[in-house]
Amino acid sequence: MHSWLDQQQLLLSKQIAQIKLPHAILINGVEGAGKSDLSQWLIQVLSCANPVNNQEVLLPCKICKSCLLHKSHTYPDHLLIESDGKSIGVDQVRQASRFFEKKAQIGHCKTTLITAAHQMTVSAANALLKTLEEPNADNFIVLLTSELETLLPTIISRCYVIDIRPPVGEKLLAELKQSGTDPFVNLSHLKELSDTFVNDQYQHFESCFFTFLQNKPINRSEILSLLAENTNSVRWLEKVMVKLMRQQYAWLKTEILLSEQVIWSIYQLVLSAVKQLKLLMQANKQFVFEKLLVDITAVIDEK
Repeated sequence: MHSWLDQQQLLLSKQIAQIKLPHAILINGVEGAGKSDLSQWLIQVLSCANPVNNQEVLLPCKICKSCLLHKSHTYPDHLLIESDGKSIGVDQVRQASRFFEKKAQIGHCKTTLITAAHQMTVSAANALLKTLEEPNADNFIVLLTSELETLLPTIISRCYVIDIRPPVGEKLLAELKQSGTDPFVNLSHLKELSDTFVNDQYQHFESCFFTFLQNKPINRSEILSLLAENTNSVRWLEKVMVKLMRQQYAWLKTEILLSEQVIWSIYQLVLSAVKQLKLLMQANKQFVFEKLLVDITAVIDEK
């Protein structure tokens, strides 16, 4: 368990001990922040017959029947709802409602975990609202997301929201036992930090995109291919633009000379494209990126 989760564990442990734990908990954080670790710990503690108190943090005993069944993934009073890779449908959410209708078979409560809440369809989200509006003292539902802004406000308002905010810069690198000089490095860069191949891909993408922004000769189809075919492209776009803005304000060494107005205009275009891809599940990725490159070119040509 990452050290930055200690305070969350302590707070949730106190709520459990005082019988004040909210019935719906929404854990938000970037990939690698520890959402899964925290949720698994919480669910196992809730299920455990004899949780252990370790300096005010509750831990599952790991020897009771509930803990052993959890370990073998056969615990009957827990329901896991996962995305099929694209979305979470209404039938999956309704399954949770039916699951909560019956009493626990072994433990004193029932739990449901939705691992990618932001991938719920509109109908699934509306179905979940009904479950959240009718809480039961013996039922707990935990939702995980990396895109809190895409969830219905009505769902967020009915949940106890935990924002996981890992350290950045040297503190994060020390925690991950990594080395580097970027003072702004954060967990959104985890794949590049831990996988040399992914890091090489990013460096190539950054170089191509910066060349494109400087209006230098480059094969636009190569950039489009990098954007449309790589699963990390949306995150990389945001990372590159944030780096560019930091260079503009002299927080990092300047590599590209563009006016503040041009950079801001391009940044807004990128945000708009990213928002479209995140909110519209049926959005054509290729078309969105093609339009983005055309719009960026128009901004640069106008400078």
